[in-house]
Amino acid sequence: MSVSHPLLKQLKGHVYELRKDAQTEVRDHHPTMLPLCHTLEEIFQAGLKTKLNTPFGLMRKDYWFWVQFLYEQRDKYRMPYALVEAIESVQNSKKVHTNLGRGRLFLRTALVKKVLPNILKLLMFDEIFLFSSYDPSSSILGNEIMCEILSSLLHELNKIDFKLELKNASFLDETWNLGVYKKFEFVPCKEMGITFVYARGRVIVVKVEEGSVAAEENQIEPGDVLDELYGQSLYRCSRGLISSLANKYRGLPIYLSVVKGFYVGSIYSPLKPIFEKLHLKKAFNKKEEEKPDYIFTPDSGTGSLKFNLSLLARFRVNSDEKAENVDNAIIRALEAKWEPEEVIMYVTEREIKMYDKDETELLVHKHFSEISACGRKKTYPDVFAFIFGNTTCTIAEEFRCFVLRATSPVAIATILELIG
Repeated sequence: MSVSHPLLKQLKGHVYELRKDAQTEVRDHHPTMLPLCHTLEEIFQAGLKTKLNTPFGLMRKDYWFWVQFLYEQRDKYRMPYALVEAIESVQNSKKVHTNLGRGRLFLRTALVKKVLPNILKLLMFDEIFLFSSYDPSSSILGNEIMCEILSSLLHELNKIDFKLELKNASFLDETWNLGVYKKFEFVPCKEMGITFVYARGRVIVVKVEEGSVAAEENQIEPGDVLDELYGQSLYRCSRGLISSLANKYRGLPIYLSVVKGFYVGSIYSPLKPIFEKLHLKKAFNKKEEEKPDYIFTPDSGTGSLKFNLSLLARFRVNSDEKAENVDNAIIRALEAKWEPEEVIMYVTEREIKMYDKDETELLVHKHFSEISACGRKKTYPDVFAFIFGNTTCTIAEEFRCFVLRATSPVAIATILELIG
């Protein structure tokens, strides 16, 4: 088997992107965070022997299986305390209920606590268990040379300051795509003014009373998922837990955490079927009417925002064109007075796609890592530009610039926020 592997090349690219911002804390919605998690999971799943014989018959297992096995042998392997603590925090979590979800929470926890190289070292130490878990012919972990390469990349990840919100875990059973997580502290009150329902194990806000504590500055909104109350997980909780906690802490400040049902005009994708079942469409249609410059559309199950734009110009730029030259690109496009071209842009959590107005021709398709700069000028608030390379911008050799006009500055602010 070759000593190279596409997944290792992907991981190396993600590490490079993250190491570029060595002085920056990496948080949940960093553009490289989602592809990094997908790649790590694919590495741990590649060549994994997923069938396990039990007294009840064959059972499918995931990489969390061998993490737990090593934990059970922690004294034998002299497992570091930080790794023990990371595994136990996942075992004690009430927000993940499948082995896939536990494995994902472990990967996130291990990045924060910098223990991924440790778990790999212990797995490599026990060759009998390693080869009983992985097929040497199709896995990375079952190949000694590739495993060493992986180990060195994981040590590079340890040099990055991951500041992930580990409490944001109640959707990991379903997806790596995590919603926006908000923590609130409210003054003591008899009623918060929230009406909620239980749906598929989740507590969904369906109404917020005007003038109530929860309604101040739209902190809590219809569609939000109540995730924690006083530090207690509400995912798959008993129907009486909220009232019992409210009685227990009556007269004290209220500590509440939510997963936002809406973010920059789009529905958090795992919640869409729940909203349809609860007939919450009217409330969300109203929200979309308030933001007429773009609409939410399904996109491979993850969701995207659709923008109607005018393409003012597109041209090549030098490889050293950075953010400070976005202004120059906008001026150049406006002075050239080219005939505008109506286009449609879709923006997902990790990439953009741009089509002609009839959506028959794909004009550009770029991952955020291929975009080196984006921005707008204060003097032209409805115009913006972005510069992108022919591959990941750190190693790209050719760069192009697109200058576009939107129907309003609100749409541009949304696009720049998503890309940035």
